[in-house]
Amino acid sequence: MRKNKKVKNKKQNSSKRNREAASLFFALSSFLSAYVFIIPARSGILGQAFYAVMFGVFGTASYILPLIFLRYFVIHVRHSVKLRERLDFIWSVICIISSSMLSESIRFMFAPKPKIYGGWIGDNLHPFFKELFGMRLGFAVIAAIFLLSVARLLKIPLRACAYNCLNSMKESMIKPEEEKIQSAVSEKKRESVAQQKFGGGISKPNIVNKQEKEERKKAKNLDNYAVVEQTKVNSKIFDYKLPPADLLKNDSAANFETDKNELLKRAELLRATLADFDIGAEVKDIIPGPVVTRYDLVLAPGIRIQTVSNIVDNISLAMRTASIRVVPIPEKAVVGIEVPNLSGVIVGLRGILESGAFENSKSLLTLALGKTTDGSGYVTDLASMPHLLIAGATGSGKSVGIHTIILSILYKARPDEVKFMLIDPKRVEMTVYKDIPHIYNPCVCAADAGIITGPREAAAALKKLVTVMDERYRKFAKETARNIEDYNNKMAETGGEKEFYIIVIIDELADLMIVVQKEIEDSIQRLAQMARAVGIHLILATQRPSVNVITGIIKANFPARLSFQTTSKIDSRVVLDMLGAECLMGKGDMLFLPSGEARPVRLQGAYVSLKEAGKVISFINNQNFPRLYEPIIVEVERNGGFNADEEKKMKNLIPALKLINERKRISQDLLKANFGSSAKATNILSILETEGFITKPEGTNKWQIDYDKIRRYLEEKVENG
Repeated sequence: MRKNKKVKNKKQNSSKRNREAASLFFALSSFLSAYVFIIPARSGILGQAFYAVMFGVFGTASYILPLIFLRYFVIHVRHSVKLRERLDFIWSVICIISSSMLSESIRFMFAPKPKIYGGWIGDNLHPFFKELFGMRLGFAVIAAIFLLSVARLLKIPLRACAYNCLNSMKESMIKPEEEKIQSAVSEKKRESVAQQKFGGGISKPNIVNKQEKEERKKAKNLDNYAVVEQTKVNSKIFDYKLPPADLLKNDSAANFETDKNELLKRAELLRATLADFDIGAEVKDIIPGPVVTRYDLVLAPGIRIQTVSNIVDNISLAMRTASIRVVPIPEKAVVGIEVPNLSGVIVGLRGILESGAFENSKSLLTLALGKTTDGSGYVTDLASMPHLLIAGATGSGKSVGIHTIILSILYKARPDEVKFMLIDPKRVEMTVYKDIPHIYNPCVCAADAGIITGPREAAAALKKLVTVMDERYRKFAKETARNIEDYNNKMAETGGEKEFYIIVIIDELADLMIVVQKEIEDSIQRLAQMARAVGIHLILATQRPSVNVITGIIKANFPARLSFQTTSKIDSRVVLDMLGAECLMGKGDMLFLPSGEARPVRLQGAYVSLKEAGKVISFINNQNFPRLYEPIIVEVERNGGFNADEEKKMKNLIPALKLINERKRISQDLLKANFGSSAKATNILSILETEGFITKPEGTNKWQIDYDKIRRYLEEKVENG
């Protein structure tokens, strides 16, 4: 593995040196050729000979040659531009030949000064186009070929340019008609106002029934929606900068040192321990890492892997360490024993973000999860998973892992490319991200979006997200696009508005499943089955990986799993469908099972502190990027609300508020005594908390009641009937 890594690094360095040498060559070629063509008399014998040959062959089109060299220099300097050497060379040749023919055509058509001519190329090829198309049409064809070659060399999207030109012409034709209609409407309004003032008599009172009142309310909401749509800012012209890596601390695990003598001693101790239990084995390889060292053993014939697994506790005792894990490695025909180091180092996020694997990844959903047991950074793509299930006991590093995932995407994507729908029932883990422009909530407009904390609010948001998914499928079907990548590519060509990715992160799924299991499970099932194609991806995390939380329906749609340390073997089987997670050390030690793989990869998760995350968020917020997303979702929400099941549950709200106002207290026992069951009492408590009528301050177990809000709510309900 080390040899492959060295060969890969050597190839990358060689390619980088070749590119730098080529850029220097083209820079000199551009300067020297320009000097020769501008001042041929002072360019010496070689320069004058080069000048005579080029002008003899291409004529005045030779002046394009320094520009072509300059263009090659820019391409080789900008490492982000992909080289297309053969194709670019072909278009360069077409450009200079068509320019030579164009010069000859101009000389014949407009008879300018005799200095303009097309050389040997123009003199021999121009008559062919002249006889085939005629003088003027031939000139047009040659000019079109020249412009096409220039556009290809400069990577100008011709379809987008043509679309924008036609669109601007269409708008210029439609705008006068709209102004006429608007002036006619305003004239009618002035006439009606004058009639009411001077000739209308006494007006009768307008009697509005309930249906008309609802229609007026809907009309008012649509007016508000129109205002949102009109004030939309074009985020494409906003110069957004991705956060720099130096906002994070240096990675102390980048250059970790190992004591070879100590590793050899521990390898011999491991072999001797196995020999004490009549297990013959030889240590083939030692793979040290920042936190864990893996010893690859070749077992004697006839010894099963299960024999080694059965004495893990004895091996741990002999090695004076805990959390030893035995893993088969079929590709090497060895058994790997992963032993924690006596002193580990912290794996930082910065080292992975600065790695070539992360920087060269083109996906906006690239995740820097951590480092493998050999110390190399592990980078994966959320889009290919397409959803991720995370589990781990308290203190195992699950919350830090979620921060790492969010920051990885923030280092790759603009706010108009990726948005986060964050659901945090614990109310403490994700509050640091509440003000970033990437925040998304389909139930409210962009300006009001924030972290979702209440179970009912989360259920409503997930249900609304299903509506967003269905709307996107209809939109993609109109453009005959199979997925979000195809749709955005078509929008880039036609100048349309692209769609952004939506990442849904639920920090504690168990808390939601207790209160609204059916609604949450139904929405997650639909999104997990269909949302990938339209750019919606789910990340579910829980510290209680029981079958009541991670149900069979959820597991079936989440092939990618990430497990931190679990408290039991049963929890490990629930998450990974295999043992192993119970043997992890905690503090970011994880097993990642990619979709389609049979065995998980052991990683040490990248650590990022809240202080570092705060620096990244401050850098993003200081740019004041406009927080925008689809206005159609605002319209859908304003015309909607809770579903029928939610409305039935909300019917219990008014009797509960009256009960609280009368008794001047609130408890589950009180609600159970008046509404009949513990489940109904729990639901009512959740609704009261979500709506803000009651709150429970941190560190106390007593509800605080907002009597003023209850009184106002009851008065409004009485007035509205």
